[in-house]
Amino acid sequence: MSRRHGRSPLGRVTAARDAEAARGIAGHVTLLDLSDDTSYKPLSDVTEGDDAVRIRLELPGIPKESVQVWVRGDCIEVAGEKAPDFPPGEASFLCLERIFGKFRRVFEVVGSVNLGQVSARMRDGILVVTIPKIAERRGRERRVPVTGE
Repeated sequence: MSRRHGRSPLGRVTAARDAEAARGIAGHVTLLDLSDDTSYKPLSDVTEGDDAVRIRLELPGIPKESVQVWVRGDCIEVAGEKAPDFPPGEASFLCLERIFGKFRRVFEVVGSVNLGQVSARMRDGILVVTIPKIAERRGRERRVPVTGE
């Protein structure tokens, strides 16, 4: 079964069109959209390397103190709030395109990863959540002897 994705004019991967692609880009992480009634939904990318799976979220203008990362069961949850940065009482907008408010993204992790060693780092408005792979299963190959009569 091949993976087929729609592409936006900017080259971003949009909605997956078949069941295999819906499992996730890397095959080890599935994105669950549990945004509930949150108004702000940061964009994310999920990549898989030899040593880890990484989730990157765009969080421009959000201080790291406003972001929480949780491991809940087999899920990684990123939540926080993008607060308005205009002076209180300024109510006469000529244009308001930016979105503010609470956000919540949840990623279900499927595969050989170590959820006890998850780390998160924020730099230049990008949050990177690193989920290490389990070393003894990472790229290791061994022959299994066949026994019997």
